[in-house]
Amino acid sequence: MITMGLGMAGQVAGHAAETDAARGRNNAKARNNHIKQREYEVTANLDNVQYLNDVIDQDQDQDATYAAMMDQWSDTDYQLKNIFATQDFAIEDAIIKMHQGGASEQTGASAARASIGKDVLELGRSKTRAIHSKMMAVDEANRAKQKTWRGGKNDSEALFRDVAFAPTHGFAPVQDTNFEKGPSKAGLVLGLANTGWQGYQDFQANTADPIGKK
Repeated sequence: MITMGLGMAGQVAGHAAETDAARGRNNAKARNNHIKQREYEVTANLDNVQYLNDVIDQDQDQDATYAAMMDQWSDTDYQLKNIFATQDFAIEDAIIKMHQGGASEQTGASAARASIGKDVLELGRSKTRAIHSKMMAVDEANRAKQKTWRGGKNDSEALFRDVAFAPTHGFAPVQDTNFEKGPSKAGLVLGLANTGWQGYQDFQANTADPIGKK
């Protein structure tokens, strides 16, 4: 009977140990699943925050790019106005020179007419050169503005491409669901029953027959 009791106690203890071991392995798998999921979520959140910051920075850079283009256009317009003013002053000087020449410096009607004709011709040349310079300046200014605009447009598109697509986080980590069921209680009960039956048989085999019983 002692042997039977020790055997049954060993079976119960073994069953409990296997159950605890299976529970521990299952808890470890569940803990690893939780850690991987949390890492995935934290990384995704950080990527989203970084993307939003990049979008804000991109908006600021877009504003700065536009402001720089406007400043360059303003400088081009100022240079164009300066060229126009310089040519206007040149025409004005030619007109003054024409009126100051002629009879005031020479005697005789023929000499005056000759002098005035020369000054008028010089005035015409001055106007022609001034108009040509203005036209060339306008064309150069337009070219400069187009170049500035293309540069700003390319910079703007490059900034947009940096944030054109939100981050993709991929698939969530695969969960390890291969949990162990642990040892069956039915097996324990069956084992205890077999041990008990074997113990009973051993007990019967080792028990002497009653006196007088054949």
